[in-house]
Amino acid sequence: MKRKERPAIGTKMYSVHEHLYHVPGRAGPLTEYCVCEAEVRGFFEGGYVEICLTGKIPDRGMVPYRYPLKTIGEQVFYTPREAAELAKQMTEKYERTWGWTGDPPMRRPWAYLLEDAGGPKDVCSD
Repeated sequence: MKRKERPAIGTKMYSVHEHLYHVPGRAGPLTEYCVCEAEVRGFFEGGYVEICLTGKIPDRGMVPYRYPLKTIGEQVFYTPREAAELAKQMTEKYERTWGWTGDPPMRRPWAYLLEDAGGPKDVCSD
C-alpha cells in the first residue's frame, strides 16, 4: 500500500455530507448532499493516522471530525470540484435507489462546482 503524504496544518480540504432539510407542508425531511470545507487542525496516531479537521456543516456551525489518512482522494479532497464529483455520484445512486418513492429530485447545491463559471463562496448550503 502506498503511503499518503500528510497535508500541512491549516490546509483547506473538502468532504461530502448528507444534509436533511424540511419543506413546509411536508411531513418528513428531504435529503441532499453538500460539499463542505474544513481546515486541517492536526493528526491522531493510533493503529493508523487520522486527519483531524474542523469545518462548517449545514445547520450546525463549526464541528470537528476525522478521516483516515488513506481516504484522501476517496472521502476527503484537496479541491471542492473533486468533492462535488463524489456528491454527484452519491446523489445519482440515492435517486436510483429511492426514486420509486415519488420524492422530488434531490437538490444539487454542489452543481456549480462542476462548472467553470464558479458560484457562491460558501460551499455548504442551508
